[in-house]
Amino acid sequence: MDDKYLDGYMMLKNEAILELKPYLLRTYSYIISKDYKDQGVFYSQAKMADELKISIRSVQRHIRALKELGYLKVKRRGFNMTNLYTVVKKVIKKVKEKKEEMTTNFKKSFNNEKPKLRFNNFQGREYSKDEWNSLEKKLLGWE
Repeated sequence: MDDKYLDGYMMLKNEAILELKPYLLRTYSYIISKDYKDQGVFYSQAKMADELKISIRSVQRHIRALKELGYLKVKRRGFNMTNLYTVVKKVIKKVKEKKEEMTTNFKKSFNNEKPKLRFNNFQGREYSKDEWNSLEKKLLGWE
């Protein structure tokens, strides 16, 4: 195996550490470590079992449990192909962060001071001499 992958690191949510049982946490952290660009992991269950040094059946149980807890999304890719495992909680967190950022920007747009119209800074309409005389006659009731 290439040395650059042995010294890697990954981000793991605190809630996952607190919520998950140790064996689920191990499988979950393995899947996160293989999810390089948040595009999902398509390793076979046999490869996962081999690298985690557990049985294939245990990997299947762990994946099912993680799916039920809402940590993984499993997409079947067809006959004789591996499944695609997507880390859901990470995606949800990114969506929440983006929503928070957009909300903050939206609120900031209202904080910008716009000039308030008052009597002393009101921009009036421009009337020609004929329009002004016509308006004056209408207001005085002469027409």
